[in-house]
Amino acid sequence: MNWQRARTDEQKEQRVDAILEATARLYESSSFEKITLAAIAREANFTRSNLYKYFRSKEEIFFEFLKHDVRLWRRDLVKNYADIFSCSVDTFADGWVKVLIRHKRLLRLVSVLYAHLEKKASRESLVGFKQMANQEFRQVSVVLCRLFPDLPEEQALTFLQQQLAASIGLYTMTDLSATQRQVLEMPEFQHFQLDFADSFRLAVTYLLKGLLAS
Repeated sequence: MNWQRARTDEQKEQRVDAILEATARLYESSSFEKITLAAIAREANFTRSNLYKYFRSKEEIFFEFLKHDVRLWRRDLVKNYADIFSCSVDTFADGWVKVLIRHKRLLRLVSVLYAHLEKKASRESLVGFKQMANQEFRQVSVVLCRLFPDLPEEQALTFLQQQLAASIGLYTMTDLSATQRQVLEMPEFQHFQLDFADSFRLAVTYLLKGLLAS
């Protein structure tokens, strides 16, 4: 890549995109904890000093990465229910889970959101991310309130927050190492085995039914 200084907004966007694409490639085969700024710089063919012109920390890069995936998820979700004006909770839950499963990288990213990204983020980065998340959640809440007219917006937002917590917990419980999987194959521990899709579908169903009944 030609490392003449980026002078236009378009050139700056290209640099940022190159960094995010490099991070995405690394994240395909490595964990958040193992990825470093130095590794991202090498993958993007940047020097460390050039990288720092655009991002001051690994967390800032992953926040941008996460914003991108949240927007993709929201668009997919809105499209999935665009032609549906009413449905049962069970049908809704089935569609909700299928959409999330299509965004597995988002699942990986939100699993490190609170334990790593937010704790180490700058105030500016955190505020920016929360503002984006608030906007995206409110757009999704419109879909929820349309499908379930008895669900107030406040309850729709509660659902979104609680389903996020459930998805994070269930993902970390089902994204297992080889050793964990081997142990759970032992007869005395097989009842600890969980399937993410089935468990999350159940959680979404119970949560939404509870909110509608309250």
